[in-house]
Parts: sequence; C-alpha cells; structure tokens
Amino acid sequence: MTRVYEADWLASQPVFYNEVTGSVSYNINDVIDFANMDIDPEGFNNFLDFGYSVLGQTPVRHVKFLPHSCRLTVHDDGRLEVEHLPDPVEQWMGRTSHENDVLHHLQTTIRQWEKSVEGEIVIPTSGGYDSRLLNFFIADKSRIRSFTYGLSDNQSASYEVIYARKLAELLSTHWEQIELGSYHLYFDDWDKLFGVSTHAHGMYHFEFYTKVKRRVAGTNPVLSGVIGDAWAGSVRVLEVNDIRQLSNLGYTHGMRADPGESLLDDNGELRSRYFSQVYERIRDPLFNVVEAMRFKMILLSYLMRLPSSLGFHPWSPFLYVDISLGMATLPPERRRDRRWQRDFFEMNGIDFEQMELRVDNHNTLNQVAMDRVPLIPLDDGLLSEVVNQQYVRWINKLVSPRSALRRLFQRAYPQLIRIRGGYRPYQWFSAWDHNKSSERLTAYFAYLTLKPIETLLRKRNQAQAAAR
Repeated sequence: MTRVYEADWLASQPVFYNEVTGSVSYNINDVIDFANMDIDPEGFNNFLDFGYSVLGQTPVRHVKFLPHSCRLTVHDDGRLEVEHLPDPVEQWMGRTSHENDVLHHLQTTIRQWEKSVEGEIVIPTSGGYDSRLLNFFIADKSRIRSFTYGLSDNQSASYEVIYARKLAELLSTHWEQIELGSYHLYFDDWDKLFGVSTHAHGMYHFEFYTKVKRRVAGTNPVLSGVIGDAWAGSVRVLEVNDIRQLSNLGYTHGMRADPGESLLDDNGELRSRYFSQVYERIRDPLFNVVEAMRFKMILLSYLMRLPSSLGFHPWSPFLYVDISLGMATLPPERRRDRRWQRDFFEMNGIDFEQMELRVDNHNTLNQVAMDRVPLIPLDDGLLSEVVNQQYVRWINKLVSPRSALRRLFQRAYPQLIRIRGGYRPYQWFSAWDHNKSSERLTAYFAYLTLKPIETLLRKRNQAQAAAR
C-alpha cells in the first residue's frame, strides 16, 4: 500500500526516513537501524555546529529528514520518492502588508480556533509580545488558563512572571506560576521523542507541561506563540555573505558544541550545494528570516510535539503561512523593534515596558538546574570515537555543581551592588563570575548537544551486542 508524507512550508512536523531500510516516521528513533548504524561525518559536524540536524541530513548515515515543501511517497515496492512542491514564500516576495490587516486576520483566526475547541484554553504566557497578543485576542477570557515560569534565581521576580501576572490582572484571567529547575530528570523522555535529531535543551518544557497537566482538566487545547517573534521583527537579517557564515542561519544562541573538536572529516558537500542554491536570495530580508526558521524548525518543533506527547492539543496561528508572512512583510520601520506591536499594546493599556515594573532580567535557570539535579558526566571513552576526549573532560568539569559560596554570592549580588561602600570589590568579583558563568554555559550547551550522540552510540553498541 502506497504511503504519502508531506512537509509543510516550514517542515514544522519533521518527517524522518532511512534510505536503506525504507522506513519512515515522525520519530527519528523509529528509522534508525541501530545494529547496522554508522555516523555520517558531515551530518555529525553540522549537528555540532548548529546543535541540531540541518540540510536534510542527521548525524546517522542514510537517515534523513524531509526539507520544507516536499512530499515523500513510499511505493508498494518499498521505493522512496521525494518530490519538491511549490514554495508559497515565492508569492510573498516583494509584497508589503498593513498592520491593521495583519492584526485583524490574527484575531479572526484565533477566535475561529477558539470556537472549534472545548473547555479550558491553556496559554503558556511569558508576558512577552506573542503570548500577550494571544491572551488579548481570546474572546472568552474566562476560558483562559495561563501559566508562566521565571528564569532568574528568584523566579517570582522574573520579568516573565511579573508581566504575565500583570496581564492576567488587567484581562481578568486565571493565571499561575510554575516553578522549574528539575528538568534534568527528563533526559530519557526527551530521547524517546527526539533522539539524535536535536540537542536536549527543551527538557524544561517536560517539567513545565507535566506540572501544568496536574492543574487543568478536559481536552487541554494549548494556544502557542511558537516563533511569532521571528515574523514580528525580533529576528533581523542574518549575515551570510559566504559559506563560512552559513551557521548564522542556525540562530543557535550559542546552544551548540564546537565542531573543531570533531574527529571526523567531511567535504562540506551539503553546505556547498545549499549555498549555491540560495546565495543570490539569502540577503533578501523575507527569504533570510524564513530560511532561519526553516533551519531551526527541527528543534523548535518540540514546542508543539512535546505537549502533544503529554496529551495536550497544541495549535499556533504563527505556523500559518498567510499570518506569518503577513507579519514578516510589514514595512521595515514598523517591524524594527516590533514598533507595530508596541503601539498596539500602548493603545490597549498592556504596554508593560512603559509601566516601570520592578523585574529581574537575569537568566540563571540553567545554572540552577545544574545545581539542583547534577548532570551525569559524559562518557569520554565512548565519545572519543567522534570527538576529542579532552574536550569531553573539559565539559564534564565545567558543568559540575557550583560551590555553595558562589551560589550565595550570585543570589545576593544584585542587592550588594546597591550598597555604596565596598562597591568595587563586588564589581571585580562579578566580572570574574560572569566570565566563569559564561564558560560554564558554553560547556552546558555542548553537554546537551553531545548527550544525544552518547546515547546513540550506546544504543548502537547494545544492539550490536544483542545481535551477536
């Protein structure tokens, strides 16, 4: 029986397939033949560089994923056929949208979805622009159950929590804060869903949605703001003047490992082929931001796939091509600093940035998580097959829990610098600690990138041992 799979204009639901076995699945683990698995050098090196699989190739030889706007047909004889479909983005090149039309379309689409679902509507609410719009456009505010997590040591003082609480107060909606910090308990759950398709940084959503699920009842529709910020103006044109800058499209925020530590050589064929296809258009602002989101969608898909795995029913208007590209083609001067949204918020009394609310903008959640649930050291012997052993040992050393004295200082420092006497010693210590914290996060992101590789190699060894 012929089977057909399609990737939409963003490839928002990744489709994985094995060129040798012919297996196809939305879960990469289903298509890996672990007993006969080899590492793909370029797929692996790109994985380290971006932190996730790119250019249709995973770190596993012969295991690929569908690019955007493609159809995969599995014929009766097992033959796989990939067909490229028309790219809807082409129709938007050179167009200019009007923000009143965009806002009206966004509101209409959200309210149509609202009518199509029953019960409480869960909205992960950071208090940022996207979740602010989603809460505002829901017609029946009594159905909203909004939840927020903070990123600072004192999570209740985080700007996300302060803004979200204020939004709920102004809109008269039901809001709760979710405390996070134990998401390292979810490595196995993450691997079962995402395997070696991406790094493991999204585990905090396992903790978040697991705790949310205990607080809601019913069919659990979720209204998500996934990648709305990219279309609204937060992602500016990323510089890609030559092939060496291609990783800029990954928009990684440093969540990657160092490909210079790889022991595998590749010829860069995938990068060269892709760059030759796009180099004439990549500096176009619309094409540039769309390609950045397409690169990263194999990671960002967890924002929908993860809650779905826990029984929620997520939906986002920002995955619709007409809404997304309507936002992305607003006049540049209105998209700059998201001026069009800020004016809308000011007009409707929810411009929190002008309210001088006292908030903590520090992001220390990953530091807290490393201390609360210490990471199991990476197996430097196992990983020495693909990366330098000393690099793995450096990572393990840096991600170990902080001393109690250092944790105490980091929590107290914002208050200590307000004391005039003794300011300079605290300033010196803070500069030192900032560098240490930055280095630790670099190691942490490398850990999260190499962890799926370690798990992959371990599964291979176990499968080969069982086959003997």
